[in-house]
Amino acid sequence: MKRLVASILLPTLAWAQGGSNYSMFGIGDLRPSVGALYDGANSSAVALPSEYGISTVNPALWTFVTSTRLQGGYRFHQQRISSQAGSVAQNNGKVEGLLLVFAVDTSKGWSVGTGFYPLTSVNATAAVPLRAVVLDDTLVGSYRVLASGGITVAHLGIATKPIRTVGVGLSVRYYFGLFQTERVTQFLDQWSAPDTQTVTDWLSGVGMSAGIWHRPHPHWLWALAITIPTALSTQQVWRYAYPHTFADTTFTREFHWSLPASIAGGISYHHGRLVVGAEALYADLRRLDYRSSPIANFQPLYSLSASLLRTASPREGRSYWDRIGVAVGVRWSRLYYRVHGHSISEYALSGGLSLPLGTAAMLDVACQVGTRGRNIPRLVQERFGRFSFTLSLGEQWFLPVRRR
Repeated sequence: MKRLVASILLPTLAWAQGGSNYSMFGIGDLRPSVGALYDGANSSAVALPSEYGISTVNPALWTFVTSTRLQGGYRFHQQRISSQAGSVAQNNGKVEGLLLVFAVDTSKGWSVGTGFYPLTSVNATAAVPLRAVVLDDTLVGSYRVLASGGITVAHLGIATKPIRTVGVGLSVRYYFGLFQTERVTQFLDQWSAPDTQTVTDWLSGVGMSAGIWHRPHPHWLWALAITIPTALSTQQVWRYAYPHTFADTTFTREFHWSLPASIAGGISYHHGRLVVGAEALYADLRRLDYRSSPIANFQPLYSLSASLLRTASPREGRSYWDRIGVAVGVRWSRLYYRVHGHSISEYALSGGLSLPLGTAAMLDVACQVGTRGRNIPRLVQERFGRFSFTLSLGEQWFLPVRRR
């Protein structure tokens, strides 16, 4: 069995629908931020404020939103997974959730945010050939694994500026999600029946996040955001199907585990519409005790990114090409799992456009390309392209009050 688990990384056979084979470990691929605005800049959405972008990492940045905004989008993944046994192309797509910020008082920065969005994603599929000798017969078949699901966050928070140069925000998070792993062993023999095992997890829990930004100089801004450790309750169902007898066996258990804390920080320089930023993300996942594997152990996650933006200007009176925003970015991440004793790193380049639709709506499109892992014995290398778009709609719900 240990050899079978170890070999699922080798994509000698695979279905077309899939994603990162590494996402089958732990909580899956962790999203540093949500939205094509931040994808285009490879940003963790900590220290890059926007008048229309909604940060899911630092609620303090909601103080920069100048109108009530509704945001939604979609992200498509294209993967090329290679190992010494061969290579295969896989793809998948996911909705980016729905986010809403109410700009209650723009002079004091009072904003209320709510919505839901993906925090982690699991989408992996692989198969390896099997060969067994039973008496005088040689049986040939395959062992297939399909993993899917992830953790989604629904949040409700508030942000304000206690003074003109400082913004703070607090958000209550409700975590919920579903993970499902299906393992099928099948031999090409008329007297054999497929062995199917399905493990399904439903999880939920409540946590919090907080953020702050400070502008010590009109051109400079630094920011910090944290999430607290969160206890998650999980109901797990194991199901063994026996198609030749039209029956199955089911086991159910309930357990608790903790989603570790994370911290992100960054600094940005602003000069007119030009923004240069650098951000870092850290999450200590060494004590993560969930969806472990004999071939993988967990370690702290580190991520560093740098961004360059020319922000969009949706105001009228300019040519359309001058109102468009442009973003580029780079990112390096040391992911939180070690596979067969090897740390897995990810490198990514990105680019994006912000296209004004009138004076209140914005369409952001982004592309990220990169690689993770290495093509060495017992590992795979994943070359990926991530394409996302986000539509943000705005409207002035709360008019400023004349102050004397």
